Amino acid sequence: MKLSNEAKVGILVTAALAALIWGLNYLKGKDVFTSRNRYFAVYKHVDGLATSNPVFMNGFRIGIVNQIDFMPDKSGNLLVTLLINKDVFVAKNSIAKIFSSDLIGTKALRIDLGDAEALPDNDTLKAELEYSFAQKVGEQVGPIKDKTERLIVSIDSLVTMFTLLFDPKTNGNIKNGIGHLNNTLASLDNLVSDDKSKLNVMLSNISSITTNLKNNNEQIDKVLENMEQITDTLAGIRFAGTIEKADHLLAEMNQVFNKINSGQGTLGQLVYNDSLYMNLDQTAKDLDILMKDLKANPKRYVHFSMFGKKAN
Repeated sequence: MKLSNEAKVGILVTAALAALIWGLNYLKGKDVFTSRNRYFAVYKHVDGLATSNPVFMNGFRIGIVNQIDFMPDKSGNLLVTLLINKDVFVAKNSIAKIFSSDLIGTKALRIDLGDAEALPDNDTLKAELEYSFAQKVGEQVGPIKDKTERLIVSIDSLVTMFTLLFDPKTNGNIKNGIGHLNNTLASLDNLVSDDKSKLNVMLSNISSITTNLKNNNEQIDKVLENMEQITDTLAGIRFAGTIEKADHLLAEMNQVFNKINSGQGTLGQLVYNDSLYMNLDQTAKDLDILMKDLKANPKRYVHFSMFGKKAN
């Protein structure tokens, strides 16, 4: 069977298109002739990871990043689809970690293999984000940067202080201050010299007092012992009996006052009975009148007669 020129051209164009498509996919990391498993990983941030970025395991390329989409739950998380060669074992507890594959920050994905059973196709891997080299350098350089800034501020303060110190006006003020300080110290020295004798007398008196206390230590101990005996004697006095007698006396006085308040006895009648008081008062008045009349007319009550006869 002889093919026409048109058929040959069509077959040639078809083969060229197929080769072109395969080549483009190969350049993108897609091998249409290799069977692959599909896995998923969910990230909050992919840190620049893009479609067709490679997937490595132990430094060996085992697949590609096939697709990156937002999660349909509107949480803002990103769903990354991975295509891994079927002959590669991926455990259930493996970790899909995004990392920087070079110094310029090109992102790739690495599978840190676990030790569990195999992960089924279309299942989800645990996702993590590894710090980039620049982030690690930033973490190391950050504290040094802060210390350097603080050092620069301290140096600036020191330079400002030296500038003020060597300023002519400031220098003159410092000299004046030192002069005043010297005068003050000289005045203090003179004051101490004038009062040196007084201080010596005071210290001598203090020394004499302490010496006397030391020499009379035994007598002081005896005085304290006597005071202790006196306090023990006072503590041993029977105050309880005295207090009991005082309570008994107060109780009896209370009974007397209760009788008076209730009108019993002479004092009670005198306090609460008006008739007794009126009778006593009237008797006192009559007695007073009688005494006055007795003084005025003694013959009326006393009569002497030589013959023993009373006058009519």
